[in-house]
Amino acid sequence: MDNKPENKFKENIILVVLGVTLLVALLNIKTVASAAGTLIGLVMPLIAGGIIAFILNVPMNFFERKIDWLDDKYYCKPLRRAKTAVSLIVTLILFVLCATFIGNVIFPNLVDSGKKIAEIVKDNYQSWIAIAEGYGFDMSYISSWMDKLDWDSMLTSLKEHSGEILSTAGQAANSVFGMVANILFGLIFAIYILLNKKKLGKQAKQLAYAYLKKPWADEACDIASLSYKTFSNFLSGQCLEAVILGMMFFVTLFVGGFPYAGTISVVIGCMSLIPFVGAFIGLVFGALLLAVVNIKQAFWFIVIFFIIQQIEGHIVYPKVVGSSVGLPALWTLLAVVVGGKVSGVFGIILFIPLFSVIYALVRRSVYSRLRRKGITISE
Repeated sequence: MDNKPENKFKENIILVVLGVTLLVALLNIKTVASAAGTLIGLVMPLIAGGIIAFILNVPMNFFERKIDWLDDKYYCKPLRRAKTAVSLIVTLILFVLCATFIGNVIFPNLVDSGKKIAEIVKDNYQSWIAIAEGYGFDMSYISSWMDKLDWDSMLTSLKEHSGEILSTAGQAANSVFGMVANILFGLIFAIYILLNKKKLGKQAKQLAYAYLKKPWADEACDIASLSYKTFSNFLSGQCLEAVILGMMFFVTLFVGGFPYAGTISVVIGCMSLIPFVGAFIGLVFGALLLAVVNIKQAFWFIVIFFIIQQIEGHIVYPKVVGSSVGLPALWTLLAVVVGGKVSGVFGIILFIPLFSVIYALVRRSVYSRLRRKGITISE
């Protein structure tokens, strides 16, 4: 009983200090924003390292589970001891191979496609304008603008610099972000995190329980666990679904004799990481790329796209991703809109699992309060 007034006094002091601090920060918002920007710039390698570590941890956990399975079956003690290091090395090798493949195989195809599209437009734009004018469209401005373009100079420049672009892309892929200092330091930091993730997790729990009341520490650990599971499930599910979708398109387009099957499939697979709209960006890209070669193939590609999308949406996606994020469709759409407005593509990918965590926490709190009040709401 004697401690209650003292505790109340401490709480009031803390509230006053926080209030004064917030007021001073608001009155000096430009200085605070500048200081925050400087601080973020200083710790950016650490932030990048944390993001890289989280992404690489998803496939790394998969390889660790496979090593555990091998150890249970064959009892390989050296492999068990080196489980974390082996899993990380395999993950990094796969990551480098993927980056090298995109930089040295996919990117050259994109450059080649760009050159061919420019040549086709140069040779055919006058006939296309004539067709449009035949339907009553005023194309005089576009015709004048196209006539002023120095096509020979553009094509020559593209051909001359494409080798330099490819060389740069290849070097960047082979050096694993070696040309970006923050990403390089971030990668080193990420490797350290992944090699010591169990120890770091234990230390984080120790800090929580040492400086927070037990109920608060329990809640903090629960939220951290929920956030990790949600983000991890979403990331692994989306990546696996993107690989499956890309392979479905590659096999179909390759068997059908479509040009640029590999390039189109990779673009569709990568774009499908963006929920709702990503795959349709791949559709537009593939249709335009094929249209400059063969308009009939572009039409059949669109038909094939919607057929594969139906198969993927009704069979593959529910099995692979399912309700991994546990977010209703309406809130998923809201997360896409808000995330896109805040941070573009990165925001869309980030906000879906973030909204899922918030939704789960609010839902849990609502049901807990209703149970305490003895209230049951039927539909």
